[in-house]
Amino acid sequence: MRLIFLILFLISSSFAIGIDKTWYETKKEDLTKLYAEQTKKLSSTKNDLSPEDKEQVEYQLLLIKKIESILKEENTFVFKNIEEITSVEKYIEQVKEYLKTDINYNSIKNEFAENNNKMALLEEQIDKLTVKDDIATVNSQLLYAFYNLKNKQNKSTIDEYEKYQTNFRKILLDSLESSKFVSNTNLQNKIEKSFENFNDLIKEEKKLSLAFDKAKITENEGKIKNLEIQLEQLEADKAKLINQIIYLKIEELLPLLKNKKSEYFDLNNNLQIFIKENNANYESLNELFKYLSRERLGVTKTTFADTKQSFLDIIKYGWTELNNPIIPIGDGVSILAITKFLLIFIFGFSLATFYKKKISSGNANYLRNTSIATRTMLANLGYYFLVAITFVFGLKSVGIDLSSLTILVGALSVGIGFGLQNIVSNFISGIILIFEKSIQVGHIIEIGTGVRGKVSQINMRSSVITTFDNIDIIIPNATLIQSNVTNLTFSDDIRRLSIPFGIAYGCDIDYVIKTILDSLSNSSLTYIRNTPEKAPKVRMTLMGTSSIDFELLAWISENPDENGVGSSNMSDFLIFIYKTLQENNIEIPFPQMDIHIKKGPVV
Repeated sequence: MRLIFLILFLISSSFAIGIDKTWYETKKEDLTKLYAEQTKKLSSTKNDLSPEDKEQVEYQLLLIKKIESILKEENTFVFKNIEEITSVEKYIEQVKEYLKTDINYNSIKNEFAENNNKMALLEEQIDKLTVKDDIATVNSQLLYAFYNLKNKQNKSTIDEYEKYQTNFRKILLDSLESSKFVSNTNLQNKIEKSFENFNDLIKEEKKLSLAFDKAKITENEGKIKNLEIQLEQLEADKAKLINQIIYLKIEELLPLLKNKKSEYFDLNNNLQIFIKENNANYESLNELFKYLSRERLGVTKTTFADTKQSFLDIIKYGWTELNNPIIPIGDGVSILAITKFLLIFIFGFSLATFYKKKISSGNANYLRNTSIATRTMLANLGYYFLVAITFVFGLKSVGIDLSSLTILVGALSVGIGFGLQNIVSNFISGIILIFEKSIQVGHIIEIGTGVRGKVSQINMRSSVITTFDNIDIIIPNATLIQSNVTNLTFSDDIRRLSIPFGIAYGCDIDYVIKTILDSLSNSSLTYIRNTPEKAPKVRMTLMGTSSIDFELLAWISENPDENGVGSSNMSDFLIFIYKTLQENNIEIPFPQMDIHIKKGPVV
């Protein structure tokens, strides 16, 4: 399948026409002749075509006329001479003249870029065509040639403008050194008066905007039209006043720039702020004065001032964005508020975790005499309390009124009723276990599934049981509440261990019992020794077919003592009994069977 697509692509590519460069890349005389012949050809065949094709041919003839006019044009335009600058007023006039030429320059640059984009689209369109003399093909080729020739002309114009603008900037720079700027004592009064008028216009604009909104609500068409005219006139007056203020500020800047004063940067920065606040388009003016300050005051000073201002602008912009509401809760929650909440929550959560570890470890003097269960309860309750307080304090710190969360609480209640009941059940069960103390950390339990081990953790949702094979089993708290649980160390950690053994018939029973108990008391096995009611006992349990069965009853502790020594286990006791019986020549029986063979009659 891929091979078929590849073949089809190669076939289609082989028939694609491509751009016909003969329409624009030959000499001007040859192009003039080519388009004259094409005009003659189209004119002779135009009358024999259908109305639709005739309209397309008319379009081709119009394109050819435009192309011919481009070919006849010459870049003979002459830039206006730059007058000698002798005063601040003359300097500002020349700055305005520079900006006019810069507008024309940017207009041609924009046209150049747009034509390049159109040519790229035409290339894609022409690549899909297969008939060279088709009307659509000729239309696209002529239009591509028009844009190409126009851009050649634009490129030449752009080069001339760049040379002129470079020379213009150089003259403006040199004039700062040669001109004599007489300070205008009335300049500050003019600036202050202009700002007063500007503020009055802003107030008037607000009044008219309110009146316009009122007229729209009341649908008073006559008043709406009247107010629209007034707003347009006010906008025009405002633009003129902004322009006046900007050039008054430039008049204030020029002496500072001429004399290389550092105050220039602060005043220029104020001017930039004014331009930005009023959305005025003076980008070319800004670029000109950046060039003049860089060349006049030095790259280092200018760059430092720009960097400093850019850094301050970034900080202001970042601070504004951080304080913009992004979540519509209450008065709105911003990124900064979310960050504050997270920091408070992280701090509170860390504090709660530290508290839980400190209490659970029991290293402090005041905790050494408390039980593991008490420490676990204190640790868990304190932990949950600190986390809850942190969460509430975090919400308050970001300005969220907790009363506004009633809807969320209601939705949460519905969620608990449907999908979260298991989680809530386990959470409540955990709290019950902590307060009821029927199962505590350190207890040895056995649940209905046959799992036996020591409770190592009681958490918010589940508890951890560590088996004697050192396997951690996570059990939901609700299971411990709802299932049958055998707690081997509920009241204390002492339990009785029954060790079965047997002796052969014919042995002295009293001697066996005495031997086992005496040897046990002299052994190194660990069990409860000093409690009379829990003294070891040996009792006979059964006279079996092969042995007399006994069991040794010894009391042991499930948990290590204060020295970390644990009680002996079943294996230790069985080994002890086996060695004791062997050492005292007491026979250990094993099942025996006697087979009697009877001789029957011979068949």
